[in-house]
Amino acid sequence: MRDIHRRVGAAILFESSGGQIDKVAHLPELRFALGEPPEVDTATIDTVASKLEAASFFIRKLGTDGYRIHHQATLRKVVNDRRASLDEESEIKPALQKLIEGEFERGASVPVVAFPVDSTAVQDAPRLRLVIADPETEWNANGAVGERVAGWTRDRGSSPRLYPASLIWCLRRPGRELRDAVEHMLAWRRVERELREGLLGAE
Repeated sequence: MRDIHRRVGAAILFESSGGQIDKVAHLPELRFALGEPPEVDTATIDTVASKLEAASFFIRKLGTDGYRIHHQATLRKVVNDRRASLDEESEIKPALQKLIEGEFERGASVPVVAFPVDSTAVQDAPRLRLVIADPETEWNANGAVGERVAGWTRDRGSSPRLYPASLIWCLRRPGRELRDAVEHMLAWRRVERELREGLLGAE
């Protein structure tokens, strides 16, 4: 079981070069080639083949039970390549900010202050307002971010705030989930545009 992924991948490669039926590795062929009771059961081979296809750039699923390694990359690789070429300043950050600001401003019943650069950008008024931190800033109560939020809540510029309790802060929780989702969205949009323009070929 230690090298089952390599063995399944090698079997798919050889079957793709001229298998028993056609140039496709069908699950029955993989089971026959690799099944070794009691060490390897057929369910494990099926699962590994599916996982390999889901993670690979050159393994395609054909039909209901076929897999093939092909020299032409899958759409998954195209998307990953487009994602890797995204520009941080001109594409990722603006998309993040636009998405977040749009979500908070939709149906907002209180004023929204999006991505203030300093404490003076947050008005001191006796009305509840929502302050959204830049999406690059993740919440950390014990670090510099927590101190900055406390300082901006307490003071506006060099003057103490009269209404510090009117501010509700919203910061991103630690992790890359939001950023990853936005990068995938931008990459898929670029791929969709290239498909529409015929730049990716028929397949």
